[in-house]
Amino acid sequence: MQQIQTKKFSDVSVLVRTLLPLNRDTITKYNVLIFMLKAKTKAFDTKQKLSIALNHAYGMRVSYGLTGYGKQIALDARFQYLRPDLINAPHYVDEVVKIMDEILYHPLLDERSFEEAKYLLSRRLMRQDEDPDTLALKLALSLVDEDHDIAIPIQGYLKDLESIRFEEILSLYEQWKQVPRIVYCCGIPDPKIDQFLNSIPQSSIVPLEQSLIPQSDPSFEFLQKRISQTSIVQVYATNTSITSENYYPLLVLNSILGQGPVSLLFENVREQRSLCYSISSSLIRFDGALLISTGTSASHLDECLRLIDEQIQTCIQGNFSDEEMEIAKMDLIDMFRRQQDRPWSMIEQDFLDTLLKREDSLQERIRFIKKIDRQAICKVASQLHLVSMAVIKEEE
Repeated sequence: MQQIQTKKFSDVSVLVRTLLPLNRDTITKYNVLIFMLKAKTKAFDTKQKLSIALNHAYGMRVSYGLTGYGKQIALDARFQYLRPDLINAPHYVDEVVKIMDEILYHPLLDERSFEEAKYLLSRRLMRQDEDPDTLALKLALSLVDEDHDIAIPIQGYLKDLESIRFEEILSLYEQWKQVPRIVYCCGIPDPKIDQFLNSIPQSSIVPLEQSLIPQSDPSFEFLQKRISQTSIVQVYATNTSITSENYYPLLVLNSILGQGPVSLLFENVREQRSLCYSISSSLIRFDGALLISTGTSASHLDECLRLIDEQIQTCIQGNFSDEEMEIAKMDLIDMFRRQQDRPWSMIEQDFLDTLLKREDSLQERIRFIKKIDRQAICKVASQLHLVSMAVIKEEE
């Protein structure tokens, strides 16, 4: 078990993670399985019983989720409970261990929970398809390269749900059970909890599997729907790996362009010209992708696209101010510092450092970020290449 020993939090946070291949044929099934895993257990055979047990354990929290890491997905079970030394309750630790054991080893997987899981997942996927921003994102990623893992939605496929059988989920569960876990604990666990967590079959973190999206000719898709505003998502290949020395300059570029509190896209497209309702950039770091998401009106579509390209050219030519560059760097530094105040962020940072074999300390990262110059930012900006764009346009 990986331990981050600290008493700065009133809770102890535990992550039990399984790394699995990201596969088109199994991603929807894993989403169904997650809904079933978190619904009920053999001892707590209704949602009400599980909720009562969690409340009795001083509001202990349990969740399951999926996260993408390049060619892999992480299936996570998360537990958060109050530190035992803050509670004067003799059986509290036993309750926590009991709940963890039930959730991890004794889920109640029956046909009723299977049908409910399919229904809940279908409703979530339908809501996503009805939301123009989410639909534009899914379409833009699917256009990048149908054979690349970025095209596989982590939430699964609505069209696959009907054909999934209960027996397939049970088989998938048995396969998943055999995969060793990666266990993290942030806080100081009680000896009983420590013993339980160390008894979980565990593996060392496997090497990262990733491939950058290709710099291909751009693909476009335009849809019209009865909506109130137009949603645009553009995907740019960065040609920059998360393990590259250019990765931190890419983070600064992203902040200057559209993610930071004072960004070129926000100031020059939204604030000065009022051409859009929202605009920002973000990174899919393991796939080497930069996204620009815009909410606008159909009448402003062409002008928005022209100005977006203009802001990218500004970055390539280095025509941003010293103040904008310093604000972006300080925003990035503050992000790393804030991670030290959040248990899940601390766990995630430790996991990524191990996965990527990084050994630099927080202070070393801060020093590196402060040294990033205009030339390094221009260099990564010059490598941006538009590979896809999806537009969900309101009907005129």
